[in-house]
Parts: sequence; C-alpha cells; structure tokens
Amino acid sequence: MDNLTPKPPDLYYTTERLQSELCFHMAQRIARAMLANHLISKKEFHILSNINRETFPPLFAEILPKGLEIS
Repeated sequence: MDNLTPKPPDLYYTTERLQSELCFHMAQRIARAMLANHLISKKEFHILSNINRETFPPLFAEILPKGLEIS
C-alpha cells in the first residue's frame, strides 16, 4: 500500500492513535491555559505545541499547520 492510498478505518483508528489524539488535545489545553494566565510566552506556547505534536501525534497531523493558531 503506498502513501497515497487511504488506510481502511479499522487500521487507521487504532486505540493507540485515538489515545494519542486525546493526550494531544489535553496537552494543548494545558498549554493554552498557561498562555492565557501569562505563565508562558507565545514563543514558549509554540515550542510546547511542537513538542506535543511530536510526543502525541494527533490524527491528521499531516494536514495541521506547523504553527498552531492560538484560539
């Protein structure tokens, strides 16, 4: 199977991938709270976002922008 062929849903949405997605969003929520409370700078937020993306690869990481928006 090449990289352009979509994976069947039962192979793509594994328990590990779903857990990683959840952990990524929880880590991002914490980073946003730290930013909102002025505990970290925007630069540090972006560094944390990149670390979160590497540590907990979210589903569809390949289509997420590299510099995550602060919402």
